[in-house]
Amino acid sequence: MLCQNCGKNSAAFHYKTSVNGVAAELHLCADCASRLSQSVPAAFFDAGGGSYLSSVMSDLIGSEAKTAAGRCPLCGASARDIARTGKAGCARCYETFSEMLLPVIKRIHGNTHHNGKFPASAGAELQQRRRVEKLRQELARAVEAQDYERAAELRDRIRELEGGASRQ
Repeated sequence: MLCQNCGKNSAAFHYKTSVNGVAAELHLCADCASRLSQSVPAAFFDAGGGSYLSSVMSDLIGSEAKTAAGRCPLCGASARDIARTGKAGCARCYETFSEMLLPVIKRIHGNTHHNGKFPASAGAELQQRRRVEKLRQELARAVEAQDYERAAELRDRIRELEGGASRQ
């Protein structure tokens, strides 16, 4: 295996890590490892995820088609800037470069929609909305599988839950 830094010598040092379940590796020859010393692993596997994210994104911005968005109208960041640093310049960058960022976010986190915990005070209403959303997804799968009996049951449960919410 060749060194990932110089691409000439055989790799003698192999750094491995796993960030959010995604494995990353860095292979260096003895010369590059000694030249770059201790800063390579820290820079490559940045605790904040910036350098790792930039390494994941680098293969996605190769073509000009993906960088056609140009620059963010709010902060002026380009797709190359985001790929180089691994950090979006502002909240608007996520909209401007969504075509490039969403696959990366999905690859790292497994999803592009946050389904984390919600506060107990939000309780019943939010739980019911989530239940209905899950039932609708299940309904779509049942219809796709042509399991119409299950689809009818799910439809009725959704109507029941939505009807109960409108009465409250």
